[in-house]
Amino acid sequence: MKSFILTIIFSCLLFPAQLIAENPAMDAQMRNKWFKEVQSYKYEFFTKELDLTAEQSDKFFPVYEEMEKAVYTVNKEARDLEDKIAQSAEDISDLEYEAATDVLYKVKQKEGEIELEYYQKFNEILSKKQLFLLKIAENKFTQSILNHHKKVTNNK
Repeated sequence: MKSFILTIIFSCLLFPAQLIAENPAMDAQMRNKWFKEVQSYKYEFFTKELDLTAEQSDKFFPVYEEMEKAVYTVNKEARDLEDKIAQSAEDISDLEYEAATDVLYKVKQKEGEIELEYYQKFNEILSKKQLFLLKIAENKFTQSILNHHKKVTNNK
């Protein structure tokens, strides 16, 4: 979830609306380039914070990315449903609102279930200390991205 939020933050920073409107193909290129840069930074950051060996890195990052994709999918489905209900031209029944609200409120639960599932997988790759430090590293990474965003926006 945090990675997805960071993706949105960086997207807003690095893709000025004017460039996107003028050249959609360039937008996709820039997005891919940016994504690879952030992913590379994340790998370096986590490798350092967790003190991963090369072998651990090779095993850990594909599993971590798999987890992030699963979390992203859960969030995207909830956002799509939210958008569908919010933008509907038809009258929405209380039952539909209730069902949509239920989905939105259960997103965090699903994220937790995904993280617990992957905790078991990480447990086979990381030491107990590294597993503990993973959550701390995720928070530090998010904070470093937010600090960078703050610095960039204050320099404008």
